[in-house]
Amino acid sequence: MKRQGHLLLQTAALVADSSAIMIGAWLAYSVRFSESFTSYIPIVTSLPSLGLYVRLSLILSGLTIIYLISGGLYQFPRTDSLFDEVFLALKRFILSILILLAALFFFRDITFSRITITLLLLFSSSGLIISRYLGRRSREWLYKRSYAVRRAAIVGHGEQVEMILEHLSINPKFGINVVGCICGTDGETSSTRKLGAISETGDLIRANKIDTLIIAPSASEPDTLPMLLKACYGVNADFLYLPNIQPSGGRPRKVVEVGGVPLWTLKENPFEGWQGILKRCFDLVLSWFFFLLALPLMTILAIAVKVNSRGPLLYKQRRVGLDGKEFNVLKFRSMGADAESKTGAVWATAGDVRVTKVGKVLRRWSLDELPQFWNVIRGDMSLVGPRPERPEFVRQFEQKIDGYQERHRVRSGITGWAQVNKLRGDVPIEERTKFDRYYVENWSLLFDIKILVLTVKAVLVGENAY
Repeated sequence: MKRQGHLLLQTAALVADSSAIMIGAWLAYSVRFSESFTSYIPIVTSLPSLGLYVRLSLILSGLTIIYLISGGLYQFPRTDSLFDEVFLALKRFILSILILLAALFFFRDITFSRITITLLLLFSSSGLIISRYLGRRSREWLYKRSYAVRRAAIVGHGEQVEMILEHLSINPKFGINVVGCICGTDGETSSTRKLGAISETGDLIRANKIDTLIIAPSASEPDTLPMLLKACYGVNADFLYLPNIQPSGGRPRKVVEVGGVPLWTLKENPFEGWQGILKRCFDLVLSWFFFLLALPLMTILAIAVKVNSRGPLLYKQRRVGLDGKEFNVLKFRSMGADAESKTGAVWATAGDVRVTKVGKVLRRWSLDELPQFWNVIRGDMSLVGPRPERPEFVRQFEQKIDGYQERHRVRSGITGWAQVNKLRGDVPIEERTKFDRYYVENWSLLFDIKILVLTVKAVLVGENAY
């Protein structure tokens, strides 16, 4: 039944994607050669046959499906984000279009106008986005009702196992149910039941009908992977490996050769050379655009802040940014004047009495952060990066949290990976630091774009915004 469920989900996704491409191609044809459209942009040659477009759209659909299958886009459940899933699907769809156009180059009688291709890209890409969004939401709904859920076991014990268990328990949308742990005889049992020893893994997988094995060895035990693989000869299950990484160390990123000797790169400057120039240009272009776009709104907010309570319009606060250097972060004042005269430097909490009426609206919709576009333009901050903290807190956290200083290897951001993962407000700084370090180690321009898109959703939801 479980295999049938997986097959049904894959078939439904395949049919939806194929239909999206076909409908997009039909819309492109219908719009381009409609009477109203051709009155503005006339047809240069004769009207092409609808049948020809249908045949070409079938080829394009089939080619795209092949690329989606080869890219693993029909392997469910998926543990990546919707953004990543959609990006992969669109990339393979565009590649399919390019291959089809290249093939049509050898057939002089068949031509596509640039307008038709543009409309095809627009309509079919929109259809693929809708297909992937609805498909993911439908699968999440089914997973929460235990339909086609994969049974998993974790090999190992300790902090890494607890982290995986916690993450999967609060994310049923991944469609993975951990039924137990497998560890050595001296291993401590975790918050889930112990299934047995590593030497029995193959039999345990069969007995408990395990689909996925998550291997997370602890630092205190020897490398058990060879013994584990030997115990699983002939077992058909997915194996996922989480190498043990100490919080204070780096993780292998890539292999480089020095004098013919292969070496792992554990740490590197994420914004060295053209990477840094690209990041800065991206920040400047978008920051000027958003700053000018938001200028009328900021004028209205400035008046509201001044009318609502006495005190300065903008609130300047010392924060720590790139290389541990301090700067003044700019915000619309959302609290009364001298709000910290009695409390000192403290974080705002839900229902904080120091927040003004206008300030509540500003904080709920993150409008108090709008002046920080000027911080980005000045070079104090970036659009995306770890949120800057106050010097008083930084000194505490550097003593308390291992690797906290890694956040200061990049410019602080208006938004960040931690914030779009609901780690805003009065939440454990240890959790935020993990996400901030992940961003520093895995930065890419696409990652920045992804975070900016997810920020819109985070602002609309407004969780922990106070």
